[in-house]
Amino acid sequence: MKITNTFYRFSLVLTLQFLTCYVQAQETDAFENITGKLATYVEKTPPDKVYVQTDKDRYANGETIWFKTYVLDGITHLESFKSKVVYVELLDSEDNIIEQRKLYTGHYGAAGDIPLPEDLEEGSYLLRAYTKYMLNDSVPVLFQKEIPVWNLGLNSKGVSENQSKQKKSDNEASENQIAQKEEDNHLVQFFPEGGHLVTSLKNVMGLKITDADGVGMALRGNIVDGNGKQIAPFRSFEFGLAAVNFDVAANTDYYAQIEINGITEKYPVPTPLTKGYVLQLTNHGGHLVVRVTTNISNGLDGTLLLGHLRGSLIFKRLERNGSDATYVTKLSTAQLDDGVAHFTLFAPNGEPVCERLTFIENTKNKVKLSVKTDKASYGFREQVALKLAVEGDKGKSLDGRFSMSVSSGNSLENTTPTIKSWLLLNSDLGGTVENPNYFFEDDSKARDYVLDLLMLTHGWRRFVWKSLMADTVSRELTFEPEKGIMIGGRTTDFDNLYQPLRTVVTLNTLAGNVHQENMVTNTQGKFSFGPFMLKDTVETVVKAELFGITKKGNEKIGIQLDAAFPEVKASKLLKRTLDISAKDVAEPYLKEVRCKQLNDFKYDPKVTRLDEAVAKAKVKTRKQVINEKLSSKTLYGDARNRIIPDSIWKNPIGTIFDLLYDVPGVRVFEGLVFPPSQEAFIQGALAPALYLLDGVEVNSNVLQRTSLPEVLFIDVLKGPEASMYGTRGSGGVIAIYTKSGENFDETPERSPGIANFTIPGFYKAREFFAPNYAVSKPKHEKPDYRITLDWKPEINIDQNKNPKLSFYTGDTSGKFVVRVEGITEDGKPVSARHSLYVKED
Repeated sequence: MKITNTFYRFSLVLTLQFLTCYVQAQETDAFENITGKLATYVEKTPPDKVYVQTDKDRYANGETIWFKTYVLDGITHLESFKSKVVYVELLDSEDNIIEQRKLYTGHYGAAGDIPLPEDLEEGSYLLRAYTKYMLNDSVPVLFQKEIPVWNLGLNSKGVSENQSKQKKSDNEASENQIAQKEEDNHLVQFFPEGGHLVTSLKNVMGLKITDADGVGMALRGNIVDGNGKQIAPFRSFEFGLAAVNFDVAANTDYYAQIEINGITEKYPVPTPLTKGYVLQLTNHGGHLVVRVTTNISNGLDGTLLLGHLRGSLIFKRLERNGSDATYVTKLSTAQLDDGVAHFTLFAPNGEPVCERLTFIENTKNKVKLSVKTDKASYGFREQVALKLAVEGDKGKSLDGRFSMSVSSGNSLENTTPTIKSWLLLNSDLGGTVENPNYFFEDDSKARDYVLDLLMLTHGWRRFVWKSLMADTVSRELTFEPEKGIMIGGRTTDFDNLYQPLRTVVTLNTLAGNVHQENMVTNTQGKFSFGPFMLKDTVETVVKAELFGITKKGNEKIGIQLDAAFPEVKASKLLKRTLDISAKDVAEPYLKEVRCKQLNDFKYDPKVTRLDEAVAKAKVKTRKQVINEKLSSKTLYGDARNRIIPDSIWKNPIGTIFDLLYDVPGVRVFEGLVFPPSQEAFIQGALAPALYLLDGVEVNSNVLQRTSLPEVLFIDVLKGPEASMYGTRGSGGVIAIYTKSGENFDETPERSPGIANFTIPGFYKAREFFAPNYAVSKPKHEKPDYRITLDWKPEINIDQNKNPKLSFYTGDTSGKFVVRVEGITEDGKPVSARHSLYVKED
């Protein structure tokens, strides 16, 4: 009997040891998977971050948005070596794309511009920027900036045609808003520290109290139990954020009790867990104190606490033989980068159970960007000398890449994100922080407290642990990083687009020297050529032939080409309605714009009159139908100058050039020979216009042989509209479409195994005009009412050489602001403002 009992006990010990080793092995595997996935994220799939600086924050129709994009590695904030192509888009309030730019990024980014049409509707627009690689995220965090555009609608008297009507609607809107607020409920959100309230433990809970419009409310309240007994008071501050500490008892309901407009309301607090973990963090600046507590017996044994900053591991603690219910750890921040740090507690089975964010500000990371002008105030048309310098820890000079705008103080807003607030805060929190600049304006204790409340009430947006650890994270990327322009698509059965065919695809480009290359598609029929560095539009032909032996041997091949711009499915994160009451705030700026536009009209009235005359001459129902159905199929979309021959009386036996005689801004010259040769020049251009007949480049002789009755309509592209054709379109573009394409309801004819198309090259930014009054010119007689005095998208500071910059003031008095933003050589974002004043002599 003793032998049996001894054997039983021995077997039990072996079994327990085996189970312990098995569990520990499982724990090790789970935690190795966690740290391994994090390492893979940092080394192989680090995110891109994009930031855009604009010359101003407010705009009016007819102005130009000058911008600089920064494309950075999302972890190091250094230059991104993955993506060299960035997309910048302007969207209206309905998320319709108004303008698109595809830019090649050199060192750190690229410059561009978006002219706003004269007839652009007033409203809130969205400037969005991203790389295609960023679209791999399930919820992409794209750069977004709200751009208010005001429509002046000046008539011949210089008065806004809808000014009196607008004032009336402003008053009506204000009354409606007040009535609406009285009817709407307020919102109270709860954020237990670590994720959950747990009974029998001391808990910290964050609150966010907002009105119906999402605006934070500063007020006082109490946590009460079901009997109305006060448990703990709280007070909300900026952005409606608050925090409260209290012991959570079992079997007790809790409420947040607040008084709004004399009415006391109660909001139920989330139900606490009976068993669980609490993760609490205190940020002392120079160090962090992390406290982990549980009410589970031996619950901390085998848990893992991880901390990372932008994905880089900064803390790891694996608790072994932890019989205590609490442990506290301390972490110095002296060697850490600035930004949002994310701490997560994992249960022994690898499941994330608690998380907490905190913001790291290391004093050693402070960078001073110095912007100095030679004087504080200047007269009209006086030269301003400006110096820039960047200093790091202990006054060490730093190199970096920067951009600068000098614009009227009336055109700026204080709540606009800077490169620092975007990269360090908003980009990691999904762009959801209201007025992120508040947290970088000073170092007061009040600001530190509110910043910690912000961290308490936000979650990490870059990735979710559960999805990161899933096998799906390591899947093939949908969007590979772009190094240049890619020409891709897929080959399918000609009559069945869902049936892929494996083929040999040959690419022929017809720009200059003919270029040809071929490749075999994958089993899904996908192919991709490139990257190409195309500055101009290129005509391209793709051919496909069957690869290998097929079952039938007689399949016809269809070629489906990828779009030049990706389709973005990103959630709408910004408020997209223009606050009419904000027009009062913007009125000083609008007054400056009116002055400038009236001056431009006075000294160059033909430009404005031409646009108005062309629009009035061609507005008719048939044109609207053509615009809706054809513009979506053309390479350049809508054209602001469109001519419909059958809407204009003309000799039916005439030619296209006979029609162009009457187009404002277009001049036709005839040679002396017979029959006379003809060429068309667009006003202001030094070269003849580029002629396109149904999208194909032709010479003037072809147009002379094209009779007027054959023409459906003609588009005249000037300036920025013609920029997509590169140097070929430097003289403007005259695009003729014949009636062979009038039946838009029919599907364009397709040819098996071949596809002809045009590849638009990278957008080339226009040069910003800044006058030099040191040299007298006749055009200087025109008054200078510039709102943006200077725009320099590329400023390099290196080798201790601080650049000396200069520009001239105009004829407008008032405050002007120099805004400089950029990134240092070691990945620190910096921005600075400097004010100067212009006074009449």
